[in-house]
Amino acid sequence: MTAVPNGASPDQLNPVDFPENRAFWLDGSIQELPTPYYGLESVDYANGHGHNSFGHYRNWLLAEHPDEAPLFLNQTALESPSPAAELFNRSSYKWALPAQLHPAQWIADRTIDFLEEAGHEKRPFALMCSFQEPHPPFAPPAPYCYRYNPADVPPAVGNEKEHDNLPPHFKLMRETAIRTSGNHSQPMKATDEFRSECAAHYYGLIEMVDDQIGRVMAVLEQTGLADNTVVIFLSDHGEALGDHGMWGKGPYHFDTVVRVPFLVVWPEHIQPGSCCDDVVSLLDFAPTILDIANVPIPEGVTPHTAEAVNAPSPWPGKSILPLLLGEASETDSSALIEMDEDYLGFKIRTLITKQRRLTIYSNQNYGELFDLENDPYELNNLWSDPAWRSQRDDLQFELLQKIINTDISLPRQMGRA
Repeated sequence: MTAVPNGASPDQLNPVDFPENRAFWLDGSIQELPTPYYGLESVDYANGHGHNSFGHYRNWLLAEHPDEAPLFLNQTALESPSPAAELFNRSSYKWALPAQLHPAQWIADRTIDFLEEAGHEKRPFALMCSFQEPHPPFAPPAPYCYRYNPADVPPAVGNEKEHDNLPPHFKLMRETAIRTSGNHSQPMKATDEFRSECAAHYYGLIEMVDDQIGRVMAVLEQTGLADNTVVIFLSDHGEALGDHGMWGKGPYHFDTVVRVPFLVVWPEHIQPGSCCDDVVSLLDFAPTILDIANVPIPEGVTPHTAEAVNAPSPWPGKSILPLLLGEASETDSSALIEMDEDYLGFKIRTLITKQRRLTIYSNQNYGELFDLENDPYELNNLWSDPAWRSQRDDLQFELLQKIINTDISLPRQMGRA
């Protein structure tokens, strides 16, 4: 975690118990992460986003580039910024930090160093290259901050009237400084007049990450590793970017927030350019990786002879290897999306299918139901429409089944009393 417990003073805590905490990295109490780190033998650490980045990256920048470090420390803008620079978690400006010193470049450089060593040693490896962008602050460096003209940015999806038919926190987030997991100090509408600028800068951050991924992929080729390496590109969540009047990642499950990339490159196995439109989940990532590597799902301690041979799969999710190889396609695929909105006092559970999106809120009588076939932009909430009551009931039952089936079935039953 990057924060200490609420109400606790960092000077009263042992830094060893919070090795990822920003304050301990900034004061030098922590300079390394403990290894193995979630199974990883080594870690080059960059946490945070944009000018809030810290870890090995920040230490490197201050030590190796002291003349440019103030551009990072002072959040220096390349040119006089608009008032959008003062937005809370949607801050937008053109960053004066050179692109070659940006955290994204540093992360790609460390990844390339690792790959070049692995290529020289000809050894198997598992590598996670995790970019922090695109993410607020929307602060791309040059030349990426000039790549997209705000005047050319497509308008946001949605309209003000849609909030009249949505759960009450949508309108509250638009109009007030309500505290939620995705909003802490400003009404969402405060960003409206800067939406095109924010989006243009967001697009620039995406292109910057694309270029860094291109550098990594080129090194895979140069080292001779590409033909025997599986590359998977994922994201944890999307960005509302003003659609439906919202910003950030929730608490809402609109398509722009929950639809993320799931790109796989595997030479000689997956046809380049092929596409599958089935619904899959990030829960499917780990089982798929293990399936590709021909490694069984770890189950911990198990009896020598299985007590319950019909026990459900130990982990949630499933391998999508047959989909990747073009050997199968699911017509009834669906995904479960979960969020616990502690500030508002409820849990959110969503079922996504190819045709529908159902969202329920714990202890609330409201919800969301969208006909994605005829309303792909999710503008018409059908939750209270009598004509859709039967389908809503069916989807709620399907959601219940999904919640049950994605539970972790560990530890295994060892015997029978």
